[in-house]
Amino acid sequence: HRARHRHPRRRQRVSQRKLIALVLLVAALASGWAIWSHRPKEKANANANARSDYVLTDFEVVVLDKTTGQESFTLAAPKLERNPGDRTMTIAAPVFYIPASPGDGLPPTREAGWEVRSKTGWVSATGEELRLNGNVTAQTAGHREKPVTMTTEQLNVFPKGKRATSPSLVTVEQPGSILRGQGMEALLDSKRIRFNSNVKVRYAPPPR
Repeated sequence: HRARHRHPRRRQRVSQRKLIALVLLVAALASGWAIWSHRPKEKANANANARSDYVLTDFEVVVLDKTTGQESFTLAAPKLERNPGDRTMTIAAPVFYIPASPGDGLPPTREAGWEVRSKTGWVSATGEELRLNGNVTAQTAGHREKPVTMTTEQLNVFPKGKRATSPSLVTVEQPGSILRGQGMEALLDSKRIRFNSNVKVRYAPPPR
């Protein structure tokens, strides 16, 4: 009779350990620090198939820089899968919020940063590289006097270095001008953009 009474408790302890292990695993992803913001319909499930060791649906996560403790980027998406081999993550329809410095040596803020969307996304195991593919749109966040919007089919973002690159054709729109070129490197803090080739500029004065 004693064994029967203890058996449910052992099950409960095992279940709790599995839950704690999953939470710690998720919290340790990317750069090492993550703060998860749960939505009402959020689910976090372990997936036993060979392609991924867990799947997250309808989630938001704030990833902190492991050196400074500041926000490196925030990711929201309807689905994320992690590869158990290299610990990289693939994401469906991601939205990345990447802070940038407003200038004068001030710390990065989300309002001074960028909002980036795409069909699919990929995050390295350390969280130091983001790869976005398909209908990529990157635009300055908040209300700006001169907002900037970049559109392309492929964009690689390095949050720690506040840098973005693309080997594809990129279109950059600002009030009064449209810039287009092949191959790009952008400094996200200073909003400086450089193209490698086939650069075309069209001036379009805003309506009065």
